Amino acid sequence: MITIDASAFQDAIKAATDQIAGAVGESSLRAAGFAGAEVFRDEAIRNAASHKKTGVLMRNIIAKRLDEESDGDKRQAYLVTVRSGKFGTDGDAFYWRFVENGHRFVRRKNKKQSLKAARAASALEYGTASAPAYPFMRPAYESKKQEAAEAVTAKLAEKMAEKAGGA
Repeated sequence: MITIDASAFQDAIKAATDQIAGAVGESSLRAAGFAGAEVFRDEAIRNAASHKKTGVLMRNIIAKRLDEESDGDKRQAYLVTVRSGKFGTDGDAFYWRFVENGHRFVRRKNKKQSLKAARAASALEYGTASAPAYPFMRPAYESKKQEAAEAVTAKLAEKMAEKAGGA
């Protein structure tokens, strides 16, 4: 029977991970996370620009840090989203989900008929209409996920080199 003592290997791995954890602090993780989120944000803005009418949607695409999901020097979470609020607020892109996913035009319900009968009658008389989707967030994610991972890796390597060179 062969026995292998892996304690030296485990100690070496623990020392290497401790060294990396020491070199990578919260500020390094924040910078790396934002570098990845910035790639997605820029691509989403570029995608939204192709359907530009007023520019409100483009100006409201943001990357923000999620405080409740982030855990100091262990984990940093970022969200690329569209800033939205109440309808009628000037410069607000409350409608971004309708652009991203498309929507149906819904006519008012006749109070004397049931909803199902009203929809059926409306479809027969007017036809069905729906606004097509013009996705800009999902294609940004699908097309740039590899580039974002590379940006995070590059920024993290840069920050680790700064810490190693400065220490």
